[in-house]
Amino acid sequence: MLFTLLARTGLRIGEALALTWDDIDFENKILTVNKTLVYPTNSTPYLSTPKSKASLRTIKLDDVTVRLLKKHRINRNEMYLKYQNYKKPETNIVFHQHDGRWLRTNVVREYFKEVCKRAGLPILSPHALRHTHAVHLLEAGANIKYVSERLGHASIKTTADTYLHVTKKIEDEALELYQRYTEKI
Repeated sequence: MLFTLLARTGLRIGEALALTWDDIDFENKILTVNKTLVYPTNSTPYLSTPKSKASLRTIKLDDVTVRLLKKHRINRNEMYLKYQNYKKPETNIVFHQHDGRWLRTNVVREYFKEVCKRAGLPILSPHALRHTHAVHLLEAGANIKYVSERLGHASIKTTADTYLHVTKKIEDEALELYQRYTEKI
């Protein structure tokens, strides 16, 4: 579910790992990003403010993501009841280790590498899911300002410089739009 959420929202991994169930408004299909998990090497994890002021945001969730999050919550509650060593976290966090502690960022990265290997895909970082989400939005025709705000970027320039490399789909659609426009002139 963590990887699905990253791919469908463009959250940074620390933002996703910091989420609590209180940050998700299922009725209005909104997720609030107001903190990030910092997990320094050989140290205690802690919550911090997100990367920038623009990173404080609400993200609209699609129906599939809402349904999967609800299913994840039910599954977690069943696990607490079924297995004694599966502990409910004190902080109401969405993603956690079996003992209720924060998920470690490096463990998530290593697991993602394993998933990539098993799927026969190039070895990537979970951050690639953020990149994929942004590119998919842009290819679908989403306004770059919307994509920038959804990702929590401080400026549209950051979004454009990072994600608006020309893909074949964007190029083909732009050329098609141009041809239709020039035919009307």
